[in-house]
Amino acid sequence: MMKQAPSESSASSRRQTIRRFDIKTTSRGLFGRENEVLTLRSCYERMMSAHNDQSDGVTLDYYAKLAADSFVTSTVPKELVYIIGTSGVGKSSLAFSIKGDVEASENGLFVEGKFDLLQSNEPYTGIAKAFGMICLELLSSSKESVISVGKMLATELQDEVQTLLPLIPELKAIVDEHTSKAASRSKVSIQMGNITEHCQERWKHAFRLLSRALNAAFSPIVLMLDDLQWADESSLEVIDYLVSDLQNPNRLMILGCYRSEEVFDRRILLDSISKLKEKQTKYAFKVTEMKLNPCELDHVNKLIMALMTIEDEKQTQDLAKIVYKRTLGNPFFVLQFMSLLESEALLRYDESGTKWSWDVNEIKQRTNFISDVVELLQGRMKKLTKDIQLLLQYAACLGTSFKLSTIDIIWKEHGTNRSDLSTLIEVMQYEQLIEDHGEQGHKWIHDKVQEAAISLSDKVNESFKFQIGRTLVSALDEDQLEEELFDVVDLLNQGNVATRPELAALNLRAAEKARSISAFRSAVQYTEHGISMLPRDCWTSHREMTLNLFTLGAEMELALGNSTTAERYCDAVFQRNDCSVMEKFPARLALIKKLSGGDADMKRKGMYMCLEALEELGHPLVWRKGTVPLQAVTSLVRTVKATKKWLAKKDKDSLPAEMTDPRHLAIMQLLVRIGYIAYHIEQIFFLVIANCQLVKMTISHGECDCSALGLNSIGGLASIILKHDFSFAVTCAETALMMQENSDSQYEGQTMWTCYLFCLCWTKNLSDSVIALQRGYKVSMRHGDIETAMWILACYQVCIPYIMGQPLGKLVQQCPQLVVHIEEYQKEQAVFVKMFHQGFVNLQSESIEGTEVKGSVFNSEKDQVNTPLLLGIKHFLEGDMIFYSSMEMAAERAVRDGNKFQKILPGVFMGTHEMFHRGVALYAMARKRKSRRYKSRAITIRKSVKQWIKDGIPYIAHYDLLLDAEHAALSRKKYNEADQLYEKAIESAVQIGHVQHSALCSERYADFLLHCGSSNSTNKGAMHQLSESIRYYEEWGAMGKASELRLLIKS
Repeated sequence: MMKQAPSESSASSRRQTIRRFDIKTTSRGLFGRENEVLTLRSCYERMMSAHNDQSDGVTLDYYAKLAADSFVTSTVPKELVYIIGTSGVGKSSLAFSIKGDVEASENGLFVEGKFDLLQSNEPYTGIAKAFGMICLELLSSSKESVISVGKMLATELQDEVQTLLPLIPELKAIVDEHTSKAASRSKVSIQMGNITEHCQERWKHAFRLLSRALNAAFSPIVLMLDDLQWADESSLEVIDYLVSDLQNPNRLMILGCYRSEEVFDRRILLDSISKLKEKQTKYAFKVTEMKLNPCELDHVNKLIMALMTIEDEKQTQDLAKIVYKRTLGNPFFVLQFMSLLESEALLRYDESGTKWSWDVNEIKQRTNFISDVVELLQGRMKKLTKDIQLLLQYAACLGTSFKLSTIDIIWKEHGTNRSDLSTLIEVMQYEQLIEDHGEQGHKWIHDKVQEAAISLSDKVNESFKFQIGRTLVSALDEDQLEEELFDVVDLLNQGNVATRPELAALNLRAAEKARSISAFRSAVQYTEHGISMLPRDCWTSHREMTLNLFTLGAEMELALGNSTTAERYCDAVFQRNDCSVMEKFPARLALIKKLSGGDADMKRKGMYMCLEALEELGHPLVWRKGTVPLQAVTSLVRTVKATKKWLAKKDKDSLPAEMTDPRHLAIMQLLVRIGYIAYHIEQIFFLVIANCQLVKMTISHGECDCSALGLNSIGGLASIILKHDFSFAVTCAETALMMQENSDSQYEGQTMWTCYLFCLCWTKNLSDSVIALQRGYKVSMRHGDIETAMWILACYQVCIPYIMGQPLGKLVQQCPQLVVHIEEYQKEQAVFVKMFHQGFVNLQSESIEGTEVKGSVFNSEKDQVNTPLLLGIKHFLEGDMIFYSSMEMAAERAVRDGNKFQKILPGVFMGTHEMFHRGVALYAMARKRKSRRYKSRAITIRKSVKQWIKDGIPYIAHYDLLLDAEHAALSRKKYNEADQLYEKAIESAVQIGHVQHSALCSERYADFLLHCGSSNSTNKGAMHQLSESIRYYEEWGAMGKASELRLLIKS
């Protein structure tokens, strides 16, 4: 049956043509690709056959576990396949060859995203299209899946989910009913200068959570991203985020296609591929590269045979030689060339429907002019009507796809009245130039078709694109313009318009949107365009817009590390005498934050800039050189007193006054920054002064988003500097946490971290701290505060479990995964975890003679340990290794170093553990050597432990009991009392689950019994306690210590 063309006059010259070719069929490009198809399928099957520890086919229920545990790693490798070749060589066809396999698997999904040369500056285009398709598939699936994904995203991302909606509007229908309708009480803050900080980390986390949720609904997901050579830097980073996500337990495969002839003009793609190759082993994904070459003559012949349904290869051999010579074996060119031959009646199908006929010489003669596929396509297009040619050019300016509603707006303004738009679209589809993709709009069948259309005539110039952009600005409503903002502004910017303030305003709007989605490079380009469009008198005629453009430009340039340009923009603002201090503040804050993220010298410069800015704001921090410590302590005492009065009056049931004065808010931002810098450059007294000022500002002027952090810091500092004022510290911490309950403060993670590290750890069970810190980790990740998130993660996954006596084997097993996760962000916390890991390994070994943190995992002599925290942890771990190796050496170290750990890391909860071990070692040697230098120091520690008990630390009762037992054991008159105390200490340690201290208490009890005498009952009791100690040490995993006690039993 003849295929009927639309009733458009352009078809009249070809009425007799019987169209037999479907050049859109993706399998047409696979002739001669058997090896490549096999390689691609083997990558897919490798992913599908990989074992998953979480269970095969993880569902959304898994994320309930993830929400509770916060850090779960996957054993299923992701697959990243790059398909490389010239345009039209069949990259997309090869990628689509596994679509059937994917969709045949239960819950499998194959989606496509495509990048565009015209939109190469627009962030996330291909990624957004692909995720949009996944969302549409989800919405068409079961209601339960939609609800589960929506609930998970709303819970994990909270307000951050709103930032994804402009990029992926299809997501709105999934999360809408789970987004809180009640407006949360968000503390006020200075916006400019805040959004950039942690922005990329926030987006990384958001994309990963979105991917995990969607990947739980569909598994496997195969994401085909075409024309990666035109991808923006932000999109390439998202690919990295997705394949390196160790917490996504489902199967994900990304197929990236790019043109080999154009990639060298965009080094960012090659750099991205190189980076991913380096990290693939560590992050459990596989990178495969496949280079496609043009088809050989034999493969071209088979393609022609398939198109014409001919089985005899000799029949088409001469035709194949001509086609191969004209197209050089490029599959897309071959298909277009064959289509041309058919449309020009150079290939004819006889009326009987039995065979094709052609004249080889005629084809040679009439196709001698064809040099490339674009020229061939343009030849086809020029035979269509003028209206279709015009519409093709308009559509090509809109990118790789376009919506009918958008092209309708343009056609009504710039088209003709001769033809109906829907008829023209039908003809374009009939001519196999575009395809209808439903809600995704219409797409070009190949980017070469779009390229041919846009260069069809000289009319498509800068002015042409500008007119399209201006039409869309006038016709689109606000919501539509926001959705199409990048496309519209890109069209306008190609108009070569020198001075247009209204276009500068649109570029500012686009830059702000790009910044909000972490596309800093795009934001820089929009600010550059906006500034170039400002009139000469811009500071007078368009003052606010000019100020915002220069400030935003400085912020974005700083984010990309372009200090010279950023300083030029800042100077343009700072030199304006007509700009107030507050108008200059956002640019100054951006500079300060950039400096505070650098080395020690840069941090000091940032500190000085903060102090200068405070003085300009009328809030100078005055101090005299040499009196800073005294000033800090005096200020702390006064602040504590004022805070106690304020807390006593504070009404917990009513909303407190909010800080709304912009100047006060700016001062708070600077004080937080001073505190941050002071901590990192070890200026503890400036840290005290800054936090005292934070609290005083809150008391005087109301709360803002950093008030809770300041209040809790004062509580912690008071407990350290003013000694054991734990009740005040706890009140501050609990009030700070309550202040954050109804807000979404960027400092929430830091507040929770300091609350539990310095305050609540003294009054809460460690297990309670773990639960709270798990939430703190998620909150910090959501806000992009990676530094805080990684400290929290290292603390509750390694440090607290060690103190609680969790099995060393389990800790050793999870440390490598933690290090990989943390090293992704290149943070100091990876060294922290490695040190603990090495300590665990040393304690596990059969011999624990070593007293240094040194081994295959970490070597303190080679690896950098140069910060107070790392030096403190090194001292802590070495102390424990010495303690479990030799009580005598531990006691000598205790005499020599005293409270060294507390001096390095004052107020940290690990200090109780470290001091307890020192006390036990000192008592052991006091009994053995009868020396007062051990006894006096041990008694001092015992008094400190009793004070801690009095202050309410709930998990150290066995510390107190064992030290009491050791103290009683010094006097023969108190042996009976000591005997009872040892038993109580063991019982207390067992009850709380600190297995290492259960072993220690049994070991010390045995030593006491052996010291008491040599009666049979005493010896039996000692052997029993030694056996119990060995059992506990083995349960903990300290095999070397257990072996040492076995030798003692034998002797």
